[in-house]
Amino acid sequence: MLCPMGERVAQQPRVDDRSPERGLGGTLGAPRTLIPALLAAIAYVDPGNFGVNITSGAEHGYALVWVVVFASCSAMVIQYLAAKLGMASGKSLAEHSAERFPGVGRLLLWAQAELVVIMTDLAEVVGGAIALKLLFGMPLMAGAVCVALFSLVVLALKVRGRSHFDSVVLVLLVVIIGSLLWQVLVADVDRVALLRSIVPGPLDSSAALLAVGIVGATVMPHALHFHSAASRGRDDGTEASHVERLRSGRRTVRSVVIAMTIAGAANISLVVFAAALPSEAGASIETAYAALAANTGQIAATMLAVALLASGLASTLVGVQTGDVVMQGFGRRPIPPLLRRMLAVVPTLVILGLGVEPTNALVWSQVVLSFALPGTLIPLLIFTRDRRIMGVLVNHRLTTAVAVLITAVIVGLCAYLVASSL
Repeated sequence: MLCPMGERVAQQPRVDDRSPERGLGGTLGAPRTLIPALLAAIAYVDPGNFGVNITSGAEHGYALVWVVVFASCSAMVIQYLAAKLGMASGKSLAEHSAERFPGVGRLLLWAQAELVVIMTDLAEVVGGAIALKLLFGMPLMAGAVCVALFSLVVLALKVRGRSHFDSVVLVLLVVIIGSLLWQVLVADVDRVALLRSIVPGPLDSSAALLAVGIVGATVMPHALHFHSAASRGRDDGTEASHVERLRSGRRTVRSVVIAMTIAGAANISLVVFAAALPSEAGASIETAYAALAANTGQIAATMLAVALLASGLASTLVGVQTGDVVMQGFGRRPIPPLLRRMLAVVPTLVILGLGVEPTNALVWSQVVLSFALPGTLIPLLIFTRDRRIMGVLVNHRLTTAVAVLITAVIVGLCAYLVASSL
């Protein structure tokens, strides 16, 4: 369903993908499609994933592994659509949305996208603050301020052209994946039960809330905005041939599958090692950390905290970039980048200042992202099935049908959560 050889042939856009491109920071040479896919994968292993997946594993064992698998497979489809939208048209999802839905439509989609950015910032900053507390005993508010200042410093360097964005993010991604896979290796895993958990099963109201949170944490709406912008080709004034366009599409498929498989393995790892912990460990990341230290040893607990910190910092970098993409796509008047970033993190600091339990804030931020997903997915479907925009990479009917089904399931999960909570 993802194979671009099945896409319909139409007018050929002018984007050349034959040569390697340096990533967003300009420091690491790699195929153009792979770097954006790996950077987008950070959104799928952010602190929100830690919160919902650890809670899911501790409270429900392997019962929600099938939800993680579904969300990861869904991510492959929709991230492919986002990547090829930018590649084929040279414009981001936000730019297309602003052009196609002017007036009130643009304002509503812009508000929805900014809400997504704020909820993402909430997960990033809170997750980083929890990690700093676990590692160094730093108070949550002080840790949140440190993470927010880190994002402001990175943004200031980016504005001055000194950012090594891609290299830093990819190193942090390696730290995250390595730490989580090691947790599984040292955990007591019931392999038979794990394999059985891939088959969908019924959900009670508590599991339904977590299932929606898993979908929101795994299929991240802001990753679609980011990936569409990061995949935009460079117009060098030449026409790419039909064969070159299809070759570029195949590269995109491979890159997205690799990146989303890595992210999916990390998310399953979180559920699997948490399933070996006592059920009360799912109350918060802090209790999971304490239970892990008691059951497996302090080294394992410290590695979890290091992975969480790396996740918070890496996600913050991607969040900075996503905020720029959303503002540039929807905004009519430029706002200074540093001011925009400060406004984005203020709600998070306010929530922590009000004394909201951090892990609960993480879980609910992901639930909000789930409800925001249709407002991002539906425009993406509209654009990628439009031959005038996509040219040779316009959606095949099967691709669109699968993406519509994924959207319907996500909306259904959200509706089920509301119905089961009444």
